Amino acid sequence: MAITRYCAELLEAASRYHAHYGDRLANHLPMVLIALDGLGATREQLRHAFERSVPHLDLRPGSPVEPVEDVSTCRRREERFPSALQYYEQQLKQHGMTDCLRRELPPLLPAIATAAFHGLIRVAYGIDARHLEEVAMGLAYWNLEYYTLDASNEFTDLAAAEVIEDVSRRFPQVEVAPGNISDHMHAVTGHDGWKETPIQPRQLGLEDIARVALTAYRGTGDFTLLHGVTGCHALRLILPYCPDREEAMRYFWQGLVIAYLSTGPKPIVEDKLHEAGTLDHMRSWRELRSLACKSDDDHVIKLCYSCDQEYQYYDAEAYRETACSLFSQVAPAHGQ
Repeated sequence: MAITRYCAELLEAASRYHAHYGDRLANHLPMVLIALDGLGATREQLRHAFERSVPHLDLRPGSPVEPVEDVSTCRRREERFPSALQYYEQQLKQHGMTDCLRRELPPLLPAIATAAFHGLIRVAYGIDARHLEEVAMGLAYWNLEYYTLDASNEFTDLAAAEVIEDVSRRFPQVEVAPGNISDHMHAVTGHDGWKETPIQPRQLGLEDIARVALTAYRGTGDFTLLHGVTGCHALRLILPYCPDREEAMRYFWQGLVIAYLSTGPKPIVEDKLHEAGTLDHMRSWRELRSLACKSDDDHVIKLCYSCDQEYQYYDAEAYRETACSLFSQVAPAHGQ
């Protein structure tokens, strides 16, 4: 996707800000700008998104910058973030995006779910926009927040959707831990029997993962599982740059299963959107994009963009239904 010149200008201005702020909250601004641009936002809407976001962001530390031979030494070390960022910038300039990603993504994949999938998502948006600085920032953020999740690698004969049903029966009550989404997910892996529970289907494809991610979000409306949908969109964007696509998909699947359990797990109600009356009026994509561009909710914007892109890829009406549910309280436009 080619971004507009104005979006590129705002991304350059946004590069002054750190990848996270406050208590380990992800900086959504660059991703929101790219999503809005892809949804057809006006200059004024892009500018509004920038101006409403920057007051709560933290400036990115520019120093100290030291040469890095092994970027893994910068993991979970805030003071080494500037050095890691410079490392990835240099790798992208020296090798180009394709070769750089094929070298640098594999070491990060075991932590694909880190920071609620936001490192992955930021890299993917950078790829989508063909914006090297955003790719570098995403890689540096992913590396900074690197944290693996323990789980069994044993295969099961269950299909992907059946795995979700199986773990919900095995772990019917998962106490939600204090903290943010990442904390909740880490807490799941400490439950008795978790590490011995097989969760990897023998056959697992990207569409299987996407279908489960969307079904889980639609059936619960859970904020954590929203990230499963946007994360799966991001996974699709990085897969062409992964030498071992199956490895990437299985690490993501592991994270998605853990994310689901971290919700309690909440029961997945198949007709939840219909029961809530959110699909009484099916909007056109033109109207949905317009509504998203007017929104001040970063997650609504990003989810609508992911639904738009995944609908185009899979031709699955469930993505349009999900996007419609985001604006169920907005009166339909005449003639739409």
